[in-house]
Amino acid sequence: MLTSFFGNSKPVHFLVLGGFLILAFVWSAYFASGEVQGIIPILSNILVLGATVLGLVVLDFIVSKNQLTRRNSFSIFFYTCFLAMVPVVFLQSQMLWANFFLLLALRRIISLRKESNSEKKILDAAVWITVASFFYFWSLLYFLPLLIAVIQKPNLTYKQLLVPIVGFFSVLLINTALQILRTGSFSWFMEWHQPVDLDFSVYNSPPILIPATLLLTLIVFSFVNTLRNFKVVSLKERSGYMLFFIILAITLAMSFCGTEKNGSEMVFVFAPTAVLCANYIEGTGNNDRIESWFKEILLWGVMVLAIALLII
Repeated sequence: MLTSFFGNSKPVHFLVLGGFLILAFVWSAYFASGEVQGIIPILSNILVLGATVLGLVVLDFIVSKNQLTRRNSFSIFFYTCFLAMVPVVFLQSQMLWANFFLLLALRRIISLRKESNSEKKILDAAVWITVASFFYFWSLLYFLPLLIAVIQKPNLTYKQLLVPIVGFFSVLLINTALQILRTGSFSWFMEWHQPVDLDFSVYNSPPILIPATLLLTLIVFSFVNTLRNFKVVSLKERSGYMLFFIILAITLAMSFCGTEKNGSEMVFVFAPTAVLCANYIEGTGNNDRIESWFKEILLWGVMVLAIALLII
């Protein structure tokens, strides 16, 4: 049973899920697309694949280190299946790079609940968010949860409020200098901004509509389930939950703002949704046989749907 297999955290889970992610990437990028690529594109894809698999490790580190769930692998299971459900994302290296750097930023944002090295964490998060924006402009929206996390700190100082600004302009200046050396102009700055496009006609296609509908359903269902148990959560933990809901809302906004809609913009929602789903699967009520079977069926359904959407 999948609930038993992924109900703890073991290295074998990384091997299984990482191997599946590699197969999904190779299938989508080479076999399904039918494109013949040269050495440079292949090397580029290897780097993107490495960052995608490493993102799996980063997500598990975020979850376990900050105790967002118990010690299990449900979050990375859902995250891997979500990626496989939308195979077009494997053809969009810009999205995958942006998502990877935002995961690094998320790691720092969530860890701000602990007092140690606060300035360094804030700076790191600001830097990673700015770097992600070079691949996907609307990654800059991630500065909102960063600022909220900073404001929530009990021993807040005015210097800490200035750190995100310093991180943002530091990366911006370095990139500007590199672009001037490479092109001799500021043209990159005009290309950096991406207009908002609210044309969702591409979502009428079943390969995109099915995972989008499932994702939205899981978000609503897990959100309601979390709110149902919110009253038993301590006041200290409630602020963490609220921050996480804000992060989920921001990732949804980022997906809506994308200039080109092809399904890959959903990648930013995968990580927070995976954590919410993991919280439901591991939640109370496991003594209820009907609910236990429902959770088992849910895991199998997500996995089978991921494989089906990948190969069709």
